[in-house]
Amino acid sequence: MYHEPQRQQEPSGCMDALILTRVVFGILFWPLVIMLAVLGAVLLVFTLLFTDPLLGLLALLGLAAAVAAFAWWDRRRVRPPE
Repeated sequence: MYHEPQRQQEPSGCMDALILTRVVFGILFWPLVIMLAVLGAVLLVFTLLFTDPLLGLLALLGLAAAVAAFAWWDRRRVRPPE
């Protein structure tokens, strides 16, 4: 009897899907971390405000200082053309 030669099987599409998923999560990892950190900071500030108003105000001052430091760093990093 004649048997057809077996063709080489191509790898399944599962590996392609896993590679694409890993690339997408690699791209979105830091933005997700930053969003979760900001959400945690906001929840912490609200918790501190409801626990003790002075602690809440100190936390708000800390957040304002962090935003000001980031703005200062970003302004020094990106200089407009002269």
